[in-house]
Amino acid sequence: MLRCNRTAAIVIATASFLFVLLAAAGLLFVYSGVYDVSASSEHNPFVAWTLHKTYEVSLHRHAGADVPPVDFLSLENIRAGARFYHSACAICHGAPGRPPGAIALGLQPAAPALLAATRRNNPILMFWVIKHGVNMTAMPAFGKSQPDSTLWQTAAFLYHARGIGRDEYEALTGAGVGHASVPE
Repeated sequence: MLRCNRTAAIVIATASFLFVLLAAAGLLFVYSGVYDVSASSEHNPFVAWTLHKTYEVSLHRHAGADVPPVDFLSLENIRAGARFYHSACAICHGAPGRPPGAIALGLQPAAPALLAATRRNNPILMFWVIKHGVNMTAMPAFGKSQPDSTLWQTAAFLYHARGIGRDEYEALTGAGVGHASVPE
């Protein structure tokens, strides 16, 4: 019995010491200023993977309680979502035949090309991201400035518009040649 208590005490003491050592190393790293937090340099691959994996797992945990409206994929909703995307999102995420604007060049991580044919754009996940934004990226929480109906319309457009061409994009957004919202 005495031997068991001694072994347990050693294990607890070792674990406690390692925890304190790890915490001290973490604090030393944080206060050293050694990690470059500038948006003009890319993340270390481990940090990039950790942040992206945290984003994915958090998104799947927190999204899903919202239910799309019955007329979610109506042409009217898709058009309204396209207009909102064009006015508020294309500057960072780009549009067919139009690269993202100059402001997007300074984003780290870069904003994804939401209209790419390879995107899934799950409407419930897109709604959640549009509504709540994403910390440590430039993705704002539009739920603070827009009604849910606008956010669902944008999610409908993103789902519908995967792989969309320039002509269909311009028809949905009403953005013809010379439209000034998205820099050429």
